[in-house]
Amino acid sequence: MHFSRTARSIVLYSTALTCCSAFARTPFPKRSIVKPTSTSALNTQKRANQRTNYNRASWQNSSSSTSIMSSTASSFGTLVPKEETNVPAFLKAHPEYNGKNVTIGILDTGCDVGAIGLQSLPGAGGTKIVDVHDCTGCNDVDVSVATAKWVDGEEGSGKGWWEVEGLSGRTLKLNPDWNIGAFPAAAADEKDDEEKDEKETQETKDTEDTKTVKVRLGIKRAYELYPSKTVLNRVKSERSKQFQSAQRVHAASLRAKLEAFTQKNTGDLTPALLKQKQDWEYQLELLELGEDKMKEWADPGPLYDCIVYYDAESNEYRGIVDTSETGDLTTTPSLAPFGKAQESGTFGIVDQLNYALQIYDEGTVLSIVTDAGAHGSHVAGIAAAHHPGNELDNGVAPGAKVVSLKIGDTRLGSMETMPGLYRALLMAIKLKLDVINLSYADNVHEVNRGKFTELANEMVLKHGITFVAGAANNGPALTTVGAPGGTCEHILSIAAHVSKDMMETLYSMKEEKDAEGATFTWSSVGPAMDGANGIDLTAPGGAVTCVPTWTLQRCMLMNGTSMSSPHAAGCVALLISACKANDIPINTVRIRKALEATATNLDNLNNLQQGRGMINVPAAWDYLLKNKDDINQDVLYKVTVGASPSPLRGVYLRQAHETSHKQSVAITVAPQFGYDDLGDDDQQQKRVEFEQRITLKSDATYVDVPEKLALMNNGRTFKIEIDPTNLPPGLHTTLIMGYPYSEDGSTNGAPLFVMPITIAKPLPQTSTTNTIMELGNLNFEQPNQIHRHFLTPPESATYADIFIEDTSSDTNDKDATPRLFTLHTVQLLPSTPHRDNEKQRSLNLYPKQMTTTSIPIIGGVTLELCLARGWSTLQTPNAVNVKVVWGGVQPLPATIAIQSGQAGSTPVRLYNGLDSDVTLNPSAKLTKWKTALRPKSIGNVLPLGERDVLPSHNARIYQLITEYEYSPDKDDILKEYKLTPRVPSLNQYLYESQFFAQMVHVYDDSKKLLGVTDAFPSGITIPANSGKLTLRLQIRHEDPQALEKLNQQVLWVERTIGDVSLSIHNSHMSMVANVGTFSKRVLKPDQSTAAFVSAPNLEALGKIKGLQCGDVLEGSISYEAAKSGARGGASKRPGGYPISYVVGPKALEAKKDESKTEAEDERTEGEKLEEAVLKLKVSTLEKLIPKHSTNATQSAEEEEKFTKLYQAVSDGNEKHLPLLMVHLQKQDAETLREERLEEVIQASNAILGEIDETKLALYYGGTYHDKEDPESVKERKEMDELKGQLAEALGRKARALADMENKSSTNTTTITDSGEEKDEDKSTTTNLSKATDIDTFDDIVKHMRNWVDIDANLKFSVLTLERERRANHPGHVLKLLNKL
Repeated sequence: MHFSRTARSIVLYSTALTCCSAFARTPFPKRSIVKPTSTSALNTQKRANQRTNYNRASWQNSSSSTSIMSSTASSFGTLVPKEETNVPAFLKAHPEYNGKNVTIGILDTGCDVGAIGLQSLPGAGGTKIVDVHDCTGCNDVDVSVATAKWVDGEEGSGKGWWEVEGLSGRTLKLNPDWNIGAFPAAAADEKDDEEKDEKETQETKDTEDTKTVKVRLGIKRAYELYPSKTVLNRVKSERSKQFQSAQRVHAASLRAKLEAFTQKNTGDLTPALLKQKQDWEYQLELLELGEDKMKEWADPGPLYDCIVYYDAESNEYRGIVDTSETGDLTTTPSLAPFGKAQESGTFGIVDQLNYALQIYDEGTVLSIVTDAGAHGSHVAGIAAAHHPGNELDNGVAPGAKVVSLKIGDTRLGSMETMPGLYRALLMAIKLKLDVINLSYADNVHEVNRGKFTELANEMVLKHGITFVAGAANNGPALTTVGAPGGTCEHILSIAAHVSKDMMETLYSMKEEKDAEGATFTWSSVGPAMDGANGIDLTAPGGAVTCVPTWTLQRCMLMNGTSMSSPHAAGCVALLISACKANDIPINTVRIRKALEATATNLDNLNNLQQGRGMINVPAAWDYLLKNKDDINQDVLYKVTVGASPSPLRGVYLRQAHETSHKQSVAITVAPQFGYDDLGDDDQQQKRVEFEQRITLKSDATYVDVPEKLALMNNGRTFKIEIDPTNLPPGLHTTLIMGYPYSEDGSTNGAPLFVMPITIAKPLPQTSTTNTIMELGNLNFEQPNQIHRHFLTPPESATYADIFIEDTSSDTNDKDATPRLFTLHTVQLLPSTPHRDNEKQRSLNLYPKQMTTTSIPIIGGVTLELCLARGWSTLQTPNAVNVKVVWGGVQPLPATIAIQSGQAGSTPVRLYNGLDSDVTLNPSAKLTKWKTALRPKSIGNVLPLGERDVLPSHNARIYQLITEYEYSPDKDDILKEYKLTPRVPSLNQYLYESQFFAQMVHVYDDSKKLLGVTDAFPSGITIPANSGKLTLRLQIRHEDPQALEKLNQQVLWVERTIGDVSLSIHNSHMSMVANVGTFSKRVLKPDQSTAAFVSAPNLEALGKIKGLQCGDVLEGSISYEAAKSGARGGASKRPGGYPISYVVGPKALEAKKDESKTEAEDERTEGEKLEEAVLKLKVSTLEKLIPKHSTNATQSAEEEEKFTKLYQAVSDGNEKHLPLLMVHLQKQDAETLREERLEEVIQASNAILGEIDETKLALYYGGTYHDKEDPESVKERKEMDELKGQLAEALGRKARALADMENKSSTNTTTITDSGEEKDEDKSTTTNLSKATDIDTFDDIVKHMRNWVDIDANLKFSVLTLERERRANHPGHVLKLLNKL
């Protein structure tokens, strides 16, 4: 009978709107449905609706916008750079190859179907965006079958409509023009619901000829659809303004009413008049709360009913979202899945958020497709935007069509998820796209591995879809390319370049005569971890172009490899368009060869920064044209280094031991024909006939390569010699290239294959213990100039302090301009993302300024220290001095795990292996609390729907869902807190994951979704009063047996705690005795000592409410003493080392006073046992009461289980009050009570009949309670329990009576504005003594007052609310709701 916090806030806000404001009756401004109809038809619709709609295909045809843009664009310069890749020259020569007949897939945050520039194709080509899909499923709406009945309109009007109750509770009036037909086939799990629905419909038919149709209904909160807090806050602010405006009007009206009341009633007021006056005062108090107080009220936002039906005329599913929130859809057109006719809508004028619909799985899933951010529309604009009348700012391929494949999950702030990624690839295959672009990237543990890579390779090689992706924005250090672009072998990885023209036009930089273009400082750099080049090509990495209408602007500047990648995708679209027009064979292999063979090498960049160079579209087209008949262009050459099972794709020497001696490396080259389809006769014949004679070349003197290679289908292996011993320290790169053999030895054509060699040679160590390494003065003459040093830290070093000082010459003393630098340090470890061992810091250095950066390091592993001048820094030369100081003490073990009761059993050995003193002053603290959860039950492995079928052999993806329960401490339930769900065995793996999904959904005890996490978990805010949490782990794989093995998967719940400090001691004895702590001391070179870490004290653990045996507390420990001075730096390892503590059994509580305050139980042991068994049975029955709604089958099973057990337990215990209470609670369960009000009353009466109220009244009225007398204490306890049972039975009966009465009539007493009391249908009251005879709500509430103050006891607040509602006292209702 309690209100949950969530339910309370929604009820409070909506009730306030209804009772105190007309705003609830004034729909929020909405936008109409949009269809790509003719302009004249659209204008007619505009006039009819008096709204501003738009035609997606002709939005930008107005002369005003065209003239404004065209009048200045040509002199200003293009906002979408294209000169760098010679696109304008190509389109000037071949205007018909502008991307026509090509479709680009944009895998991103989603594209806005209403964005300026994404509306039309050149000429009369049609719509730009031809399809949109939300591959994440974040806005999926499950829809279930309902029956709509035909309702005739007013007599003589000839109008009518279909009518059905929506899930919001609104009555939905459906458009009679919809051709609603029977669903083609009902899903198996809906058959029972349909049969039940048909039965209910038959019972309620008035006549034999009542018309009914089947529809499917769902519901969606608008706030879950919004792509950013910008939109959310804008809508909330506007709703609040309108709400406050209406509040002020009603407040003024109430004040006038109160004034009139006061003047009318000058004498003493009757209780009724006094209460009415008080009610108006309560209303006024709420109406005049003010904006600050109103912010505390939760605004649930718009709530949209969703409908899906089957169109009998077009034989397709159609849907509608009731954005009006009125339920009146009688004139509203429905929407087909977007790809059918490009129909879309807009939610509202304030949000300006456009949407489209998709319908999946035989009409059971409605997908509301919105974008999750502006990024996707911008990416699409670079690739293919078309601005009529302003061609200069078109995208690269303005004639190309676009398909939006949303992979950015709105629930995760637009981060990509594995379901979104794999579904996007599957959809690209299904829709037969030509090229796709992915402008997302992440670090990986293993390159060129995982389910995503496997699926991408199949899509590229078997289905001929070119895949382009950004290299990532993690530079400037080496090996920072991201997945999948820089790590998957069949994806084109694109670096981001900024040209001189871009600097001037896009970034408003002043013109510099000698400025050179370069890759952006942050553009990621190769090689990949396995030696592959990591970067394939370079393209412009910035643009001002399309963004969604919800941003309230037409375009925006963005930069990154996210922008260079769609530029490259647009270039690919131009080439494919030209190939299609000339019947030239098209596949990814030919496109890649053409682009790489003709790219323009940028002199100031190496191959790890630019790949093969800047894309040159005209040259690539000439290459394709020249080689159109060469079947060898279809052959892909796979080059690997080393042997299976883990062959590399290049040679990468980085560690000191790798670069200090000569090496012999085996290289294998094998031709690849498509996707290795051995059942294809043509492909098999090509394999048999294949022979290629190759000339091998390398321009590096330190690489010895054989000259010739005769290659057949099954591949050949040859060896090369690499001698890095005479190379100076630093970066050295070269390529081994294989050319078609020529008798004259020429290698003028394009290479058949290349294999990169990267040598990062460390500076020599002067000593393995030396703590100081001087790098000296580094001169920077140009923007984006980079100095790389490779250092080998001493084995004993654990951190480094890096000192950087500006040492500009005296001639520049008058220049006080700061220079922007990026310091980037990286150490690489096997199977470890570079993010785990990197430090990146931006530095704004003023002349003569010095800065210090401290980083944790791993001794003996090569550290790249990269210092880059910012690309946008002015060209004034300057120099900096760099010094590295190694430090630290080596702990053994490095990671400490303390088990309860085992603290100090293994000391930490601290060793100083450097040549300088280390001051020790250890400290440790625990900051995180982790609890392990097992699933509540074995989960089911089930096949997924139509979006989850792999193209190979139509293999279906399966899903395992396991549920966990987390019960926070009772004190935590009352306040907000954060938790992070973690599955360590699966987390941190995305692109390289061997599973198709890993997600955790967190729900409160009313099954409201609180948050979602994926492969990279983050904290979820748990509101106060959320109760017991349910966590649902979803894992997907194509092999159900692989999922079955994870049925017992442990899930960890992590929370932050206040710091718990740990004591550290000099010896084991001092730790055990807890005497003294580790004294600060100096550890000389080559000396060691020991430290003993104690467990946290019981007092500190006791403050962590809810801590259980087996929980784990985690934190960090550091050993060095921090010090300050001229040297600066942290002088200790940043972040310290990990430490954890496994919580043991609960501590014993202090002894309590054993004096007896309750009489001894004199029953026999048999009687006690009998009562205990009965108590256990009652407790088991209580657990069977359903807390939440279940499906019909499950409800029937639960009902049968409860009934059988109840009958068995009640045999001989028919009058046992706790048993009767459980029976009452079962009948009154929220999931069942609406159908069982009579049963609730009967169950209440059964309890009331067993309680002697007279005896109870005599006890409380005349019995003295002696708290020192055991017998009196025992009796009081029994009477209090009996009184509680009486009050609850009365309360449940009262609520059931109220619900029954409300269905028939309502009795109210009202006060006129002048203060005159007016009775309406006032019932007579009989003073009944037996509660079982009372049969009205008002009478039983009066009777309850004998036993409980329902106004003071919030447990019975629902009764108080009902009583005040009946009395027409909305002010009292709202005041109580606010209190709740």
